[in-house]
Amino acid sequence: MTPAKELIVPSESTIPSARAFVRSLNVLFKYTRLYGLDHARSTAQLDLTWHELCEAVTATGGDGLLLGASGSQLLLDGVPLESTPAERSFAQLLNGASVASICFHRNVERNEFVTLVKAFTESSPKTSTLSDRLEQYFGKHSVSGIRVNEIRFVAEDAGFSEARVAAQLTAKTLSADADRIEDWFRSPEKMIQLIAAAEGAHGGSGKGSGGGGGSGAGQATGEGTGQSTGSAAGAGPGAGPGAGSGALQPMSEADMQSLLRLLAQFGEATAAHASHPHELDAKAWQQKLASLPQNAQGTLRQALASVASQTPSAKVDEAMLLRLAEDLAIRFALDRFQRGEVRVNAVRQMLDKMGHELETLRKLLKAREDKMAAAGLSVESHADVLDRQFWAAVPESGKRAVLTSGEAWCIPPRNVQQYIEELMGRGESEAAADILLKYASCVRNKDAEARRKAAIGLGQLAELYSKAASQRLQDALLQIGQQLAAEKDAELQTLLSAAFVRLSQESAARRYYRAMQQALDSLADLEELRPTWADSLRPRVGVGNRVAEFIEEALTAEAMPEGLVGVLMRVPQASAEHLAVRLARSGRRSERECIVDLAKTVGSACARHLKEVLKSEPPAKAATVVGLLSRLDPVGVADVLPERLRHGGRGFHDAIVRQLSIAGAPERGQLLSAMMEKLDPVVLPQALDEIGMCGDPATASKLLRLAEGETLPEGAEYLRVKAIEALGRMRAAAAVGHLRQFVESRKAFGWVHPEEIRLAAAQALMKLDREWIEEFLPKSGLDTKVMALAPLDPIPERDVVRHRRYRRIRLQRSVPAIVTSSRGKYSSVISVLSLEGGLLSGDIQLAVGTEATLKIPAGLRSINMQAVVRFVRSHQAGFETVSMGLEDRAKLRRLLVSLGGPDPAVLRSPTGE
Repeated sequence: MTPAKELIVPSESTIPSARAFVRSLNVLFKYTRLYGLDHARSTAQLDLTWHELCEAVTATGGDGLLLGASGSQLLLDGVPLESTPAERSFAQLLNGASVASICFHRNVERNEFVTLVKAFTESSPKTSTLSDRLEQYFGKHSVSGIRVNEIRFVAEDAGFSEARVAAQLTAKTLSADADRIEDWFRSPEKMIQLIAAAEGAHGGSGKGSGGGGGSGAGQATGEGTGQSTGSAAGAGPGAGPGAGSGALQPMSEADMQSLLRLLAQFGEATAAHASHPHELDAKAWQQKLASLPQNAQGTLRQALASVASQTPSAKVDEAMLLRLAEDLAIRFALDRFQRGEVRVNAVRQMLDKMGHELETLRKLLKAREDKMAAAGLSVESHADVLDRQFWAAVPESGKRAVLTSGEAWCIPPRNVQQYIEELMGRGESEAAADILLKYASCVRNKDAEARRKAAIGLGQLAELYSKAASQRLQDALLQIGQQLAAEKDAELQTLLSAAFVRLSQESAARRYYRAMQQALDSLADLEELRPTWADSLRPRVGVGNRVAEFIEEALTAEAMPEGLVGVLMRVPQASAEHLAVRLARSGRRSERECIVDLAKTVGSACARHLKEVLKSEPPAKAATVVGLLSRLDPVGVADVLPERLRHGGRGFHDAIVRQLSIAGAPERGQLLSAMMEKLDPVVLPQALDEIGMCGDPATASKLLRLAEGETLPEGAEYLRVKAIEALGRMRAAAAVGHLRQFVESRKAFGWVHPEEIRLAAAQALMKLDREWIEEFLPKSGLDTKVMALAPLDPIPERDVVRHRRYRRIRLQRSVPAIVTSSRGKYSSVISVLSLEGGLLSGDIQLAVGTEATLKIPAGLRSINMQAVVRFVRSHQAGFETVSMGLEDRAKLRRLLVSLGGPDPAVLRSPTGE
């Protein structure tokens, strides 16, 4: 095949007839393969195709017709044809033969055309390959009107005369057809020809910058069947021997900057050409291209060839120029990095310098992107594209070497994240964790810029640390904490604080308690040096406001999470308050004891803080800590609580009694007994029940004095009943004689004590002196059915924190009730009732803690009682009886028996169950 390079510019009149020829030629090839060239169909198709070829060549004005292929795209004089399956298969056929183009000259003869058809359609196993046949028929020494061409890169030698031919053709075209200049500057393939023309027009020798024949960059030629196209894909600007057909000498940084600067200027010129078409001077650009160093020209030529090969329809616009320039810069930086000429931090500086050269292209593209964004189109940002592309091109070994070195901070966080995720995807978790730990250690770097970038990166990689380096998170926080204490720069202090807070929050969210311990320890160390700064960081770390979650999860876990106690010990105040609140909500004894054990493990600081809260905080908050404090420091409660009760209201007293009841401290009976005179009368019945349930015999004497009326002489008779019931619950043997007197004392007409007092004493004697009461009961005048409704004892084997005081009866029929409170009067019904309280149903608008009066119709006179609302549900409210007259209580007891009370046989049970 002849080595001359054809350069044809298509015209509008050429294209229709030429396209018809291409379709006919494709059909002719298929017919010839199927039937042979002598078949009637093939002969007819040959005549038609030859006729259309002649018309197409004539339409070009004698310049010839150029049929080419790029990828899967057929090109007619450089213009893409429709991409139908037929055209794509024809293009693949040309690519398979390493044919870039076929040029049909005006002197083409029919027999030459027939030879071309035979070369493409011969399929005998004995025949040579298509490339060999083309070389045989249309080789360099053959004279023919058909030339088969290929664009490739060859070392320049005496054959450089071809470049002069290309230069002459290009220059002639550009000067003869100025209106089509823009097409030349928009096509990668024709840009390659323009570069070659610039070399030829200015007497380029083809030598590389390093000197020596054959070592310079080759040019794009139209020769070379039998050799593959010299694609520049993967051949970087600094590629060594073997990169492409002709090796390029490594460029200097100055040469690369010159090349990038030229591309930026070219982008400006093409952008300006849209509004001022006559300002694009082809000759001036030929001169600028010729002024580039030879290795820079070759590098640019290779890059354009790569674009043309990979994307046949690519246009040289601002976006393509920017991508091209960025690719050149990245390959240049990568080549120098791999050869060890620069370190990774110097690579970043070099990229920054080259980035300045690309600023013009970015601005041009930004203006176009702004227009696209205004139209609602999504546009990729080019802010960090150089760095991202450089990292993507670094080999695996290079990435790991950098990330495990002291220069890991140089790598942008997104690149670190990408590599870590790749490692995790391959199961290399340990390697990923080690890299993240090394990255965190960069905050201790002596260089301020390194510390700044590492601190910023840690904030962005915090979530990755919690996923990939949970075991290293503690060490990472240690590194940051140490630098926090040592850092002097105000800006770096802020950045380090943000990274520290972010990693601490991730530790808390992921429940890495060891890492949280380290974060709190670092804050404690910082507090000694900079207390104000530590105080500002502590609430942001996210441990204190998550203590309640930690405690809840610990209570539901099978085993205590490792490290949790250490975290709670480091925040004793928050731990103490949350544990106290959680204990007040406990419903099971086992759960309560777990909370108490956890509080004891936290240490004495927990008890000291709770005592301080009880002493100085408002009543509402002080009441919440009494229960837990009674388990940790009952003596402290006894010291502080009496004074607080003196100034607290009824609600505070009620909360204190309920807290002590839930906590279940063995000393609670003595605590309640000691403050009996200070408690509100409405709350005192509940306290007496709890003293009895506690079973502490040390409180019996005071209960007995209350039952006799010596203590609180002005108190209601209802309190005396409660005291007697408490004596029976605690099995106070010393009270037996006094209880007998309550039961058997008579006067002239009846009994000395009211029925409820006698009944409560008899029920207590059933637990203390059963033989005597069973003997006396027939002559006591007490109804055994009514007596069966006795107070209940605590049942130790039940896992509850508050045992039921009285038997609860689900009534066979609902009982009407009138509820009167400060908010008004309501009609309701009672479906569940006991001597302790019951359940109201209906349209009730009562809040928890509301005091109300209940009237239950029972005969001629209603049963009246004072109650407190304990819980509210949808159309329901639970109430607890706090006071009532003894006659009302006797009527209530009989009502309960009549509506489904217990069988008298329960008297045989010591507990009354």
